[in-house]
Amino acid sequence: MERISRRTFLKRMSYATIAFQIGGGLAWAKKRINITFSTMFPTSYYWVPVTQRFIKRVEERTNGEVKFAFYHSKQLFGGKEEVPALQRGEIDMCIPNANYHAGTVKGSDVGALPFLWKDVDDAWKSLKAGLWEQGLNQKWEKINILILAQSPGGFYHFGTKKRPILKPQDLKGMTIAISSTVHAKMVEELGGAPSFMSSGELYTALQRGAIDGILRPFLTYTGRKLHEVLDHLTITNAGNYTILMAANKNSWAKIPKDIQKVLRQCAWEWAEDGYKATLESDAKAIDLLKSRGMKIHSLDEATFGEFKASIKKVYDWWIGQVPDGKKLIDFIEAHH
Repeated sequence: MERISRRTFLKRMSYATIAFQIGGGLAWAKKRINITFSTMFPTSYYWVPVTQRFIKRVEERTNGEVKFAFYHSKQLFGGKEEVPALQRGEIDMCIPNANYHAGTVKGSDVGALPFLWKDVDDAWKSLKAGLWEQGLNQKWEKINILILAQSPGGFYHFGTKKRPILKPQDLKGMTIAISSTVHAKMVEELGGAPSFMSSGELYTALQRGAIDGILRPFLTYTGRKLHEVLDHLTITNAGNYTILMAANKNSWAKIPKDIQKVLRQCAWEWAEDGYKATLESDAKAIDLLKSRGMKIHSLDEATFGEFKASIKKVYDWWIGQVPDGKKLIDFIEAHH
């Protein structure tokens, strides 16, 4: 679908949304709540069908009282634009990647800390137990955004040419393409050279030998056909990206309490669907990459522990950036 201009979108907003301002204009019709929902994710990513199921549930359980206008594939805003748009009330809901907004809300990237969570199940366990209630939800409220639920996305894994990464020492001398400061600190601590690159640059950089490997989630490996330029993939679970179900706080306040309850319930069902979809997507990705010739490696528990112990300074650095960071890490450690 074609991306519409923001001017066109905002013009539509003046006529059709924000839903919660519509009131009861027609005496014969029950007041409808129109919600504009935007996501950066393309339809090829499982977060779109997972979110479409959320929308269907809400509309059905409210007997049509809630109606969504759903925009995907950056039709309205890109990944780093949608949260500011949500703050301003230009959209009503979105599902941002929490890691993208750690600069705005400190600590939102706690899940990205390498080797903190063991796997997707481990991440889901602490999210369900209330990790974000340890201060993160409250921080987001201060910027006019309500977080309804959180779901674990994929983990980051090392892909390399020539030789695999099987122990911490293997990174020495390697140039690794990364996408976050946390991962850059980790690669440096392990003796490698981090190189910030977008996903679109990886294939050519690997093909030309400009880098020795990458640290990315499975979706990047499969979506960018990186099996064609990589030999090894090590399932390291070196940090996760958390997906949020977020709403504009002002818009939310105008929704009747009974509808809020439905939205919250459906949001956590969305979170569980996302968790299950991540597991399924990861399993399919491993099978696909293996069938395309990549050698797949994994870490045993002892080696995972070695990696974690080797980057203690990265944790210390992160805690120095996030005043309540230790509280978040301690919560995760208590809920494995």
